[in-house]
Amino acid sequence: MARAARARVEVVLPGLQERRTPPAPGEDLDGVRLADLDLGGLVLPDPRLLECALVGCRLDGASLPGARLVSCLLEDLGATDLDLRDSAWRDVVVTGSRTGVLRLEGASLTRVRLSGSRLHHVDLRGAGAEDVLLEDCVVGELDLTDATASSVRLERCRVGRLVLTGSRLDGLDVSGADVARLTGPGDLAGVVLAQAQAQGFATVLAEHLGARVLPDDLAGR
Repeated sequence: MARAARARVEVVLPGLQERRTPPAPGEDLDGVRLADLDLGGLVLPDPRLLECALVGCRLDGASLPGARLVSCLLEDLGATDLDLRDSAWRDVVVTGSRTGVLRLEGASLTRVRLSGSRLHHVDLRGAGAEDVLLEDCVVGELDLTDATASSVRLERCRVGRLVLTGSRLDGLDVSGADVARLTGPGDLAGVVLAQAQAQGFATVLAEHLGARVLPDDLAGR
């Protein structure tokens, strides 16, 4: 049985220390607020951010593989290409952000909420997601190839393409989302769909099972 999602994630961070310089390699950040900084091109392997806020920062081409984020707020961020491969997120809220390519291959997301954001391509191949909520987001492509997802839901979201190939799902609820295209219909086990969505994907499912689907005006000829 698919697991129900837990309570909506909230992050409150009073009394943060303002910081006007980017982090240095090997430096951990604890209890700081970075606002309106241009961090484009930043290369920072394995950074640790504990109870931090990033607000209004640019991260074009930034690479933070192996990052560890715990109890963080990411607000109004912008990036054409942001590399967070193999990162670990716990109790993180992302709001009002805009990204081109968000690279999260092999990442681990636990109790994460993304709200009011536009994400052109979200790459979660081989990632793990548990208790994750996307709300009021526009996502061009959400790639869950070979990912493991438990108690993940999309509410009032628009998704251009949802890729499920090889995924292992235990409660991926997309019933409250507008999903235009589905790839990997053979891996729908564990997905929650609205009835209209299931009807809309019927042709894709039938073709996956080997059926030939004809337009109504050609049927029976």
